[in-house]
Amino acid sequence: MWKIEKNKLAMVIAIVLIASNLRAPLTSISPLLESISQKLNLSHLVAGTLTTLPLMAFAAFSILSPRLANRFGLERVVLAALFLLASGLLLRPWSGVSLLLVGTTMAGMGIAVGNVLLPSLLNRYFPNRLGFMTGIYTVSMNLTGSIASATSIPIARSLGWGWEKTLALWGFLAILTASYWMYCMRARRQEIQAGNPSSKSKRISLWRYKLSWQITLYLGLQSFFFYVVMAWLPDIAAERGVGAGTSGVMVALMQFAGLPFNFVVPLIAVKVKNQRVLALTSAAMSIGGVICLFMNHAVLLALGGALIGSAAGFAFSLTMMFFNLRTNSARQAAEISGMAQSIGYTLACTGPALFGWLHDLSGGWRMPLSLLFVAIIVFLWAGLGAGRNIRLPEEERLSA
Repeated sequence: MWKIEKNKLAMVIAIVLIASNLRAPLTSISPLLESISQKLNLSHLVAGTLTTLPLMAFAAFSILSPRLANRFGLERVVLAALFLLASGLLLRPWSGVSLLLVGTTMAGMGIAVGNVLLPSLLNRYFPNRLGFMTGIYTVSMNLTGSIASATSIPIARSLGWGWEKTLALWGFLAILTASYWMYCMRARRQEIQAGNPSSKSKRISLWRYKLSWQITLYLGLQSFFFYVVMAWLPDIAAERGVGAGTSGVMVALMQFAGLPFNFVVPLIAVKVKNQRVLALTSAAMSIGGVICLFMNHAVLLALGGALIGSAAGFAFSLTMMFFNLRTNSARQAAEISGMAQSIGYTLACTGPALFGWLHDLSGGWRMPLSLLFVAIIVFLWAGLGAGRNIRLPEEERLSA
């Protein structure tokens, strides 16, 4: 078992704190959406925009994050993202509809940077412990997100905080994280400088390589499956005669089902020669989940959601490992992360709307669910390709 060195412990804590900010500010808002809409008289269009703005920010801003890190330094850009996140989270509850949307967009931009650059931080500070630290990072992120979703309403109602203070709570976590990150940067200034050498590399365009697109599609389709089923599982269940309370439990089970895989998969991925069996496993779980969603029994529907959630957690953690296993530097890891997450969250934005349109077109769920089987074929192809034991071309080092 890995014994954490004393000088690494502060960075481990920092990684956990940063990861804890990457889902909770988003998952905490959906349960409170009805209260927000009533207080601010939001239309359904604005309420829907409130939940999709962060995903749009992810899609747009992910691609810029590696360039910012390359120009200003990885650690400095992460710090700026944390302050941007904190500002957006503290702005959104207090100032009406316009600044609610602005604050949500700012938070989405900050989270986008963290999503993209955190794998690069692991590459820099824990190159020999990527499996363990990727597991720590993904579990911290998704566990905090699930807890935020489950506790938003109890905090708002039982403690009498209302939706305003409940949402602002996550802004204070971002401030705490930014403060701690500043401490880590000061304590490790020499190492940070060593990690940003004066010599430069000749950049290569990762968009030209088949491997880059396979990693991108693997992450993108994972996001597509997860957000589609998360959005429509309650409606699918309702049409099969399942009550709202039970369908809520199904959604919660779907969120928590992936947590064990978030930790276990990176530990396995880093020890095997290639990860193709792991990619095949995630595809098989996805197929099983979609088959269950065709059934009318509540238990099978819950199992379907749990399998999709498990497959998503499995594939997400595996992709986080691909960012480092298939690249040669922290900079390359950031660039492939930005590419994959930009396209991935674009698919996540369009998926629920496409699924709903197919439901309206066909008058049922059979056609949209059948589409998922086609997507799984592409998902499997991408996973098997990304799972090969190869790397992207190494950048040519130039003199200072």
